[in-house]
Amino acid sequence: MLARAGELAASITAGRRAAGPKVEQHVTGLLVQLGMPLAQLRIEVAPAGELRADGADLIRFLFTANRNTSLQPIEKVASGGEMSRLMLSLKALVAAHAQLPTIIFDEIDTGVSGAIADKMGEIITNLSGSLQVVNITHLPQVASKGDHHFLVYKEETPEGTLSRIRKLSSEARVAEIAKMLSGSAVTAAATEQARLLLGMEKL
Repeated sequence: MLARAGELAASITAGRRAAGPKVEQHVTGLLVQLGMPLAQLRIEVAPAGELRADGADLIRFLFTANRNTSLQPIEKVASGGEMSRLMLSLKALVAAHAQLPTIIFDEIDTGVSGAIADKMGEIITNLSGSLQVVNITHLPQVASKGDHHFLVYKEETPEGTLSRIRKLSSEARVAEIAKMLSGSAVTAAATEQARLLLGMEKL
């Protein structure tokens, strides 16, 4: 039994070592699209020294976003925005190969804005071609790319505070994206920009 477990663990190790460079290449390619042209990712597969439930390896993700900077454990060196882009790249890869029916992103775009937010929205949209994507976001560039828009809000009732969700109409969607752009005091410019993001004709 132990010998068989060792054989299976060795097979898992070989598979991980073979897949690692492919994952690195795919993720760094997406990171270039997301505004990180100098980013490097390396997946380190090292012996654990014992058999474990998931094989006999210790896996580390090493990362740097800058030229001439040594690779370090990702959790020590990646900023919030860098981590968001890394997680989106990794999850996009997993979703594409795992044939998931649905994937949920909970503010995976935290720490990014502008053109990078727009590109993240494109990557998320591309994923929706093969599976259902539910994306929780506060970024107008990302929210505007969805096929449907639901508003999550809280309501005070005699029984206490309740969380609610409702699907937005086209005009309500414009209003909510305008709020994302300008805050509670919605301006005419924000409303027009919301329409442009949604690809709607000017009224």
